[in-house]
Formats: sequence, C-alpha cells, structure tokens
Amino acid sequence: MNVLLVYPFANIEWNDTPEEPRIPLHITYLGSAASTAGHNVHLLDLRVEQQKRNLEMPESFECESVRLLTQLMLDKISEEKIEFVGINCMYSGLFPPLVHLAKQVKAANPEIKISVGGIHPTIYPKEILEEQKDLIDYVVIGEGEKALVDILDHLSEENHSKIPEIDGVACYHNGKIVVNEKTNFIEDLDSLKFPSVNMLDISNYFTDTTGWHNPKGVEIKTPVPILSSRSCPKQCNFCSMHFVHGKTIRYRSPENVVTEMKYYINEFGLRYFNITDDNLTINKKKLIRLMDMIVRENLDIQFSTENGVFIRTLDEEAVDAMSDAGLVRLHMAFETGSDYIRNIIIGKGLLNKKIEELRQIFTKEKYFHIYLYGYFVIGFPEETEETLEETYQLIQSFPLDNLSLFYAIPFPGTSLYSQCERDGLFIGNHYYDPKSLVNMGSVGQMVKGDPNVQPYNLEISKLVAFREKVMKYLADTRTEADVPPSSPLRYDPSKPISYTQRIPIAMSA
Repeated sequence: MNVLLVYPFANIEWNDTPEEPRIPLHITYLGSAASTAGHNVHLLDLRVEQQKRNLEMPESFECESVRLLTQLMLDKISEEKIEFVGINCMYSGLFPPLVHLAKQVKAANPEIKISVGGIHPTIYPKEILEEQKDLIDYVVIGEGEKALVDILDHLSEENHSKIPEIDGVACYHNGKIVVNEKTNFIEDLDSLKFPSVNMLDISNYFTDTTGWHNPKGVEIKTPVPILSSRSCPKQCNFCSMHFVHGKTIRYRSPENVVTEMKYYINEFGLRYFNITDDNLTINKKKLIRLMDMIVRENLDIQFSTENGVFIRTLDEEAVDAMSDAGLVRLHMAFETGSDYIRNIIIGKGLLNKKIEELRQIFTKEKYFHIYLYGYFVIGFPEETEETLEETYQLIQSFPLDNLSLFYAIPFPGTSLYSQCERDGLFIGNHYYDPKSLVNMGSVGQMVKGDPNVQPYNLEISKLVAFREKVMKYLADTRTEADVPPSSPLRYDPSKPISYTQRIPIAMSA
C-alpha cells in the first residue's frame, strides 16, 4: 500500500511558540516496520514545515498557517497516491490538530483509511472511535510496529475481516466497536529495523547549537533520539507511559544500540545523542555494559538522558561509566523532597538518604562538566507546607544547574486520576466533560498554567507562591554564577575533563 505517516503541527493550546522539531522516533520506527514489510511509505513532519516557513502558531484551524500546512499534506497524498494515512498523537495536546487533519483527508478522499496511535489514543480508543466515527478507521493501542503492519497487510489483501482480530487495534466491526487491548509486546527489540530517518530530510532538524553545553567542542548539528530499552518497571502514580510500552522493561543489546549510533555518525556526522529511554538507569549492570561498549568502540560521542533517570541505581561506578561514554547532561527525577510523597504516594522507591549519597558524589570536580537537571512535581493531593519546604531544601542543597517544576497533572488512566476523580479534587471543567477530556483541547493549558489538583490540606495560592519562589531562587543562582545558561554552574572550560579511564567490564558478564 501507499502509506503516509504524519506528525501533526503544534497549536496555540499546546505551546506559545512553535516546537523546535527533533527527529521523530515514533513515525520513523513505524515507517521502517511498514517499509520492511513491503509497503511504500512516506513521512511528513508538519512541525518541520511549520518551522521552515516561519509560520505563526495557529490560534484556530481556520488561520492561514493551518491552511498551508494542511494543503502540504493533501498535495503529498495526491502526488503519491496515498491509500492509508497514519497520524501520530504521542501527546494529548496533538489530538485537536490530528482531528483537523483527519477531516481534511476524508473530505479530499473518503476512501483513504486513517489510523491514529500514541499515548492519547491508547488510553481512549473506544471514546475516540465514538466521537470520530466518520474520520478515524483504526486506533493502534500501545507500541505500533506489529499492529500497523498487520493492518496494512490485511488491507492490501482485501482481508478486512481479520483487522478486528489484531492485537492492540480498535475499530468498528459489524456496526460495533471492537477494542483489542495490547497484550503482546515486542520482546526482541534487536529484531526491529532502525528508525527510517532516511525517509526524512535530516538537515531540516539541524539547529543552532552554538550556545549548547559542548565540553568536547565538537560540531552538534542536532540531537539524535535513541532508545536502548522500552518501558519502565516502576508504577509512579502520575505516569501513563506503561500504557504504550507495557509494564515489563525490554532491552536492546549494547551491540545493536552502538551499531545504530555508528550509522548516525558515519552517514550524517551526528555525534550528540538524546537517550530517550523511559528509565535508562534502572538496571545498573545493563547500563554499564552499554556505556563500556560505547567506550570500547571509540565512538567519541556526547549524550544526554532525555527523561528523568532512576536515581536509586546511581553510584560512583555508574556515573563514571556514563561520564567516560560521553554523558554531558543528566536529567534526574527527584519529584519531591518529601520521602513520604515520593515513596508512599508516588511509589518511587527512593529515599532522601540515597539522594544525599548522590549529592556527595556530584561534589567531586571530575563531574563538574556534567549538567545536572532536576525534575520536580508539586501539588499532589497530599502536599502540605511541610512537604513543600522539604522540596525547597533539596533544591537548595543539591548541586543542580537547572530544573523543571511541574504541577501534578492527573492524566487519564493513572492512579492519580482515579484518586482525584474519587475525591473531587479536579480543578477545571475539562475533567468533568467526557468529550472535552477525549478531545483534550485544553491540555496545553493544563501543562503550562495553574495547578490542576486541589490538595487536601493546602491552599492553591501557596502552591503558586512556592513555584514563583523556586523560579526566583533558580534565576538568582544563575545570575550570581555569571555563566552561560547552558553551562554547568561549576564547570571551568579551561580545565580538561577528568575521565576515569576505568577498565570496561567483559561483555559476557
């Protein structure tokens, strides 16, 4: 089949300014799977088209920028005689643009089949099919490589009756909605072909990185996203990622990951990687094996950990291995300074005692080149003035270079959502309107704006004041240090990096 996989444009509800596009892993993995199965696949990243043309953020779907982006998609469909369109909705805020694009596709050619996938459709397959019955033919639940190929194969063979039997697919069958929950996840991740970045003009993702932290002083054209594993065995009460990747973590071999890195290095001259695992450090032994192979193969890369890593497994040996392999930016998921909220409420399994051990490790000069970034979440139902103060003390004591401080968001399907629904803690009408919830038009404001949950024993005004206090402290700290925004506060670029020169463990260990 002739297939078009689309990453939607951003709209004003989700962001005040256009995203700086990154290479999209989701549609490139899907494109690779479908192409390998013999289908004629094309990719279209409308974020790139939005940026290339310097288009304003659309405030409505009737504006000129949306018209231009939509027409680009329709022209591609016409030129390539597209029969099937898959639209990515990795984040809930992309769902309104997705619906708009689906409407335009069906208006141009009602015979084209449309499939959607990502976290939001995975949580709401039945509701989406009910709300968008005339637009969306299939919802792919969870990781989509196998399901997408099965759909395309059955459509090509005109064996439509088999589609409702596919694992991880929701659709209409004989006038009724059939939802097959995802039960079979890809165990052998090495069996997957590398993401099909060759279907994109990768130069569209090159960006100005002159201000980036770059201790090796190499050219950074764009950060390359790469996965060494899928899923996370932890079950934090606010996280919805396991709906897509399942509850069991699965790994690629170090050899497979390094081979992919070599592909980007040799084909495109790209040496800066964002390792985007849900939890890169959860298994220390596997982490060190990967880091040691990067060193053994002399890749000479730099990398960051895009998502917050699991701190409990970090010790000096693990940090040494990561530093030697090229770690320059470490994102850590502290969540809060309260042991009670972090462990009893969230379910993190991380004590302040361990955080203190890590703080002492990062006081050593050999790690000053690593940019330390913290993730914090405030506003859980159990939040109090005392727990906020514990968080502030942690922020002050740990040698962080920057941080993100989010209000807790009760995403549908999480235990936090169930708790807020049960106890009437939602702030905002969008939580009570099923249609609004599914369509998620206001999710961007949920992320950017005011608190979303009313704590049991804390005024909302105190949450807002606390966030302002932390942001001021952070700004004052960086101003006092007088270093570039992207540079670690304690890093002296005139001094060489002190790598440990540790002996890599045997690959058979």
